[in-house]
Amino acid sequence: MRQFVSALLISLFVASAYGTACTSPKATVTSFSTQDATILTQLAHVGEFTLKCGNGAKPTLFAEFPCGKVVPVAQVGDEKYQVSWTEEIKKGSSGNVVVRLFDEDGYANLRKVQRDGGKVSNVKSLVDITVSTKSAYKGPWVKAELVAALVVGGIAYFAVTTKSKVQQ
Repeated sequence: MRQFVSALLISLFVASAYGTACTSPKATVTSFSTQDATILTQLAHVGEFTLKCGNGAKPTLFAEFPCGKVVPVAQVGDEKYQVSWTEEIKKGSSGNVVVRLFDEDGYANLRKVQRDGGKVSNVKSLVDITVSTKSAYKGPWVKAELVAALVVGGIAYFAVTTKSKVQQ
């Protein structure tokens, strides 16, 4: 009976941690961006972060990107989460992207403001994270075919001019 009571208390504690709002959130972010875009049409950016709540809560999170798109955040471990997005190579740039994170209550408020046509920037986020993005290598400035054609042209020019000098 004693084991049953302790198991019940532990499960109630875990359930209460998942059901309560996150207080004093602290996030630590690491990021990754596609490095080579020579044969791609889209750049991928991934932000992985740990979120620690002061009360030990583990909320379900939603992310709002600067473009206004709101997506669920993937939980990849205990207190570890991931956000990811893609963008066209021509529009891709390097720098910092601020991603606003919302718990379920904040997401509900955000959706309500969106439906009512209000300013979403007025909705308080749980925490904002900054994801560092890098531009990708898009290939050499000069194509290898052009360099090869110039080299062949230079060799041919050298051969023709040398031949004409020798024949004189």
